[in-house]
Amino acid sequence: MGAAKKIDEPVDIGFLLMLKYKKPVVSLEELLPDYLPHLTLEQANKRANKCNLPFPAFKSDGSKSPFYVNLSDVVLWLQSEQEKAKKDWAAMHG
Repeated sequence: MGAAKKIDEPVDIGFLLMLKYKKPVVSLEELLPDYLPHLTLEQANKRANKCNLPFPAFKSDGSKSPFYVNLSDVVLWLQSEQEKAKKDWAAMHG
């Protein structure tokens, strides 16, 4: 199996997320199946209340509102995770 090739022009994660969700802010419930499928909505809401998600979540209108997430925060989280994985991969294959 050959080494992975470096992509000169990386894909813009933010642009692709905007295409997928068609809005800059999405409900936490919408995001869970794609990026945190191991969490139930109840678990995610509890973590959001404790600021214990890997990105900030907020309520738009009081305590009874659902949690929302800005996609730019999700992008930062995904890029950070990707960088960690690249460093680990490079350490193993360097």
